Amino acid sequence: MFSFLTQGIVLGLYSAILPGPFQAFLLSQILKNGWKRTLPLGLIPLVTDGPIMLTLFLVLSQLPDWFTSGLRIFGGIFILYLAWDAFRSSKQNEDPSMAKTEKSPKQSGFLKGFTMNLLNPNVYIFWGTIGVPTILSGWEIKPSFGLAFIIGFYVTMIPIILLWIVIFGRLGQLKPAFKTNLARIIILLLCVVGLSMLYNGLKDLLIMTSL
Repeated sequence: MFSFLTQGIVLGLYSAILPGPFQAFLLSQILKNGWKRTLPLGLIPLVTDGPIMLTLFLVLSQLPDWFTSGLRIFGGIFILYLAWDAFRSSKQNEDPSMAKTEKSPKQSGFLKGFTMNLLNPNVYIFWGTIGVPTILSGWEIKPSFGLAFIIGFYVTMIPIILLWIVIFGRLGQLKPAFKTNLARIIILLLCVVGLSMLYNGLKDLLIMTSL
């Protein structure tokens, strides 16, 4: 059991600190709504990963080859939308007269994060190639071994994500210049990630159709 628990802890740490679409999304929400409103969004993987894991458990061997490529394309488009949304928000912060009130920024942020994570191919690739096979191998030995991996993963990943939300939120409050520069970096990161996912998805589809 200790081996599976350790694997979960190590991979949870890796998933929390590795820069990716979800981390960039959280940073953009920190700049837009503040770290206190962003903090609950750090729990989104607990909501999205469950259906993904269950789906991969049931149909892992039946997923078509173009599934991941399609996710990359749709995910890339959605991340580019998030980049545009972050750019618009940064302009509103610079010019308060441009700001528009939102009925429920918390609900809107959760919906965007939920959609983005469901379209994030990295989540499917991780659970399809590492997470679910590891859980299954542990489950075959003893169900508690597979559960140990899941517990180790989330008990490590979620607190670390929540911690760096607070840290980046505090840094943004200390220096306005830091907040502006961070916004530009996040927008650039979102554009790079989105375009990369879009390019790789289209490239893989073209390769498959040419075979």
